[in-house]
Amino acid sequence: MGAANLSQQQPVTHRWPSSNCWFGRPYGPPIAFVLHSESGGESGTVAEWLSSSSQLSAHYRASVTGRLDCWIDPGDRAWSNGIVEPGSRWPIMAEACGIDPELNPNHVTVSCEAEDLGDRHRPISDLQYHAVLSAAREAKNRYPDSLRFLARHSDISPQSRPECPGEQWNSSGRFEALAEELGLRVVSS
Repeated sequence: MGAANLSQQQPVTHRWPSSNCWFGRPYGPPIAFVLHSESGGESGTVAEWLSSSSQLSAHYRASVTGRLDCWIDPGDRAWSNGIVEPGSRWPIMAEACGIDPELNPNHVTVSCEAEDLGDRHRPISDLQYHAVLSAAREAKNRYPDSLRFLARHSDISPQSRPECPGEQWNSSGRFEALAEELGLRVVSS
């Protein structure tokens, strides 16, 4: 299947309700779409997201085969972005959007985990890229005025998650291509 055909196809989004979230957006609409790399595969992630004791979730999950799952509605707040750490680029994004940089990023972001099958250097398949693109487009269509940035998890937590979403997104140019297709800004290092 050629790249032109892939860009025209939208993956079916499978919706699974998870209670690991805060309901609503009392702090305002999201300003950033945050890309993560799933450590391992689907079964471990799903088990974490279904466990109320894990305190973990993300809005979307994109598999290497292009399957797209939505676990938390983008109108609610997932628990995925960790803590703002020293060296974080989060304050730059927050201040550019008039948000208090001390606010927990989970309150004003939409997040997506990209499966890596335990290999952070595994090339991003076209199917997975288009699944992530579809999730980000869904969020951008829902929040066209406020969603302004594409961020890496490492932009928020550079000490504990320095390689998230993984080198395969950065060195391949896929991260920048995603931002360009969506019309979103990236904060450079």
